[in-house]
Order: sequence, then C-alpha cells, then structure tokens
Amino acid sequence: MSPHSACVFEITCSLPLASESLPDAFTQAPCARMKVARQFVVQKGMIRQGFKGRAGLGIFEENGRTWGMLVLEPAAPLLFAPPAKLSAKRLWPGMQEEDVPNIELINGKGEAKALKTRLDEIFEPFPQRDYFRGGREQAERRALWRRVLTDALTSPVVRIVQELNIRHRDARLTELNEWWCGKSPTFECRWDQTFYAPRSGARFLLEWMLIGRPHCESSPMQTEESAPRPVVLYSDDDILVINKPARLSSVPGVREKVCAKTMLERQYGELHVVHRLDLDTSGLLVFARNKRSLEHLNKSFRERDTHKIYEARLEGVISEQQGRIELPLALNWLDRPRQCSLTEDGGGKASATEFVVIGTQQTAGGLKTLVRLSPVTGRTHQLRVHCAKGLGCPIDGDPFYGHPGLEGETDATRLCLHAAELTFVHPTSGELVTFKAPADFPDF
Repeated sequence: MSPHSACVFEITCSLPLASESLPDAFTQAPCARMKVARQFVVQKGMIRQGFKGRAGLGIFEENGRTWGMLVLEPAAPLLFAPPAKLSAKRLWPGMQEEDVPNIELINGKGEAKALKTRLDEIFEPFPQRDYFRGGREQAERRALWRRVLTDALTSPVVRIVQELNIRHRDARLTELNEWWCGKSPTFECRWDQTFYAPRSGARFLLEWMLIGRPHCESSPMQTEESAPRPVVLYSDDDILVINKPARLSSVPGVREKVCAKTMLERQYGELHVVHRLDLDTSGLLVFARNKRSLEHLNKSFRERDTHKIYEARLEGVISEQQGRIELPLALNWLDRPRQCSLTEDGGGKASATEFVVIGTQQTAGGLKTLVRLSPVTGRTHQLRVHCAKGLGCPIDGDPFYGHPGLEGETDATRLCLHAAELTFVHPTSGELVTFKAPADFPDF
C-alpha cells in the first residue's frame, strides 16, 4: 500500500458496536472491533515491512456492509536524526499566515470550510495585542499553532474523515483510531503496534469535521457520581494534606471540572493550590488554607526546600539497582501534553531523577520492578519519561509512554505512580513535617 493513499476493504466481523456514536479517539480505549480490524490489516500485509509512522483505521457501515479504511502517514526522516541534530526550531518551525495552505475541510453535512477560516475561529477569543505589550510573543505563539493545525492535516484520522465526508457521506462511521508502526523517533518514546491518541492538532480539525456525524464528545473522566474521594490525612488552620486517588484531577481543568480541590472545599472552605499531581498519579498533595501559608509553601516548593519521594511499578525488570537519570525534557508541540527529550541546546530543559530499586512483584502481567523515585527537578511528566526513555522501562499502565497506550485507559488498569512521601517546613510552627502514604497498585 502506498503511504499516501487510502485503502478501503470489506470487514467480516460479528462483534457488536461499542457505542451508538463514534467513540472519542483521544480519550477512549479502542474497542474489540478495532483490535480485530488492526490484526486483519497486519496479517494481510497491508502495511509494508519496515514502515515507520502512524497508521489510522476507520470502520464504517455502508449499504449493509462493514468496511475499513486504512491510511498511513510515514514519519519524516528528521524524526530519527541523532539527538545533537534535533531542536525545537527544526522540529516545529513557526508558520506565517500567508504560508497556510488553501485547503478546504469538509464536515459530515457536506459543508466546506477553509483551513484559514478554522484558524481564525480558534484565534478569535484572543484579540491581537500591541507588539510591545505581549504582541511579539503572541505572534510567535500563533505561528506555532498554525504549524500545529496545518501539520494535523496529514493525520490519518483527519484524512479518513475527510475522505468519508467527500465520498461516503451517508456511511456510518463507527470506530476511528491510530497506532504507531516501527521504531520510535529519536526524541520520543513510542512502541510498535501501540494505539495512541491522534496528535493534539487533529482535535481542533475534527471538532468541526465530525459535525453531522453521531460522535461522542470529549467528556471528563470523572463526574460527581463516579469520582473517587480523596482521603484527608492531616488538617489544621494552615494546611490540608490528602492522599489523592488516581484518575482524579488535582484542580479544575479544561476537561475535568470535578477534582480534589473542589470536592474538599465543600467541607474545608477555600483552599489554595501549592502543587499538583497528574490526573493519573495518586498520592500526597498539600493545600494551603490561607494566603500566608500559601506564600510560605510556594517559596518552599519554588526553592526546592521540599522533599518528595514517589513509588512506581515498572513494566518489567531492570538491571540497574540505583542511579541518577539526567535527560532534558521539552513539550512536543505537535502532540501536547506529551513530553519528549531534546538537548538543552535544542530547547530541552535540564531534568534529573534519582532512583532506587526496592523490589520486584509478580503480577498477572509478569514480573515487574518496584522503584523509589526522587525528582531533583519538577518537569511535566518527568518521572514517566525518565523511566520510559531513561531506564528503557515505562511505568506500568502509562497510556502516554507505556506499551499499553490507549488500551491502558480501562477500569482494570492505572498508571502505577504514587507520591508516597512528602517533607516540608510547616508554615506556622517552622518544624520539618513528613507525611507518608504507601502505594497500593492493582494486579494487572
């Protein structure tokens, strides 16, 4: 199959639909029909040997039959260059307004919209600033976002939806997913045949392109009914320390409105955010209960006077018993919030983590390593990338950097990362206080 063509083939599958509407390809695990269809594609040799890049598959029903549409996106050679030759500017160059291609997007109603118009809609909530009052920085940021949105045009899922909206508008789209093929790009951590969410820019295009097609909107992971309750470990007039469950956001976000902060404020009144844990990470979290305590704790965290220890379970067994991982990290602009590794000269920020192996654990998925992680710096997804790329062994259940990918987004699994120990100076007593909460990872 040519990497630039779309291959349509009939599917014989008795498995039921996962949903009446198209599941969200960014947040929901691929359904059983998608896994069967991917296996069919691989067994039939529809992806040439040695192919490196993204494969996208859409499953649709038309004229009483079930069809699959396969689209490939070969990875650019630059992505596999030695680290010294990679930089943020080379990987994600900004794009000026006049360079945006004249391409029309088609939605499920058959309506057309120019890519430039879609970009204008996205920028509309952010009025143009004066050049000397943030305008220069805004122009640079817009140039990056033009690159992000334009790059998403080649995303397999975007091309599949565009093709269906042009030639098969009456067809019912039931599944849509992407997976990675071949070795990982130098600066990233991807695994062969692993389902991943499409890159972030595709979401902005698909929001409009899927109009007219029944589909699930991106929904929050937790509702008032489903959200697990944080456990309060300590409270006084100045601080509140909790053990946050996995898959509960620390604070409100764009998607997650139900979070540890809002849940606790109903009982304890206004809380002030000192630090955060990733939604998928469980463990110790401290809130300030007044502005004076917030100022003290912010200074303590900013100057790294606090001491944090995490416990993690890795996917397999590692040979090293202890050490220090030093791997500069940067935001992957085309696939946020994913982080990647670039040299400091190339735009990465110095990042360091110390680790100690504390044992192994036999699980349903095999023998795995338990480690204690001490972050020296505090970058986004630092521990996750340092284990996956620095140690070559991802944290168990990691949907971003681990082998399960999107398949890890089920109730049976979780990211096995836990903030187990937190030490800081109490804002009023001046005493050094330590809180501990042991990890409790499920068996999978």
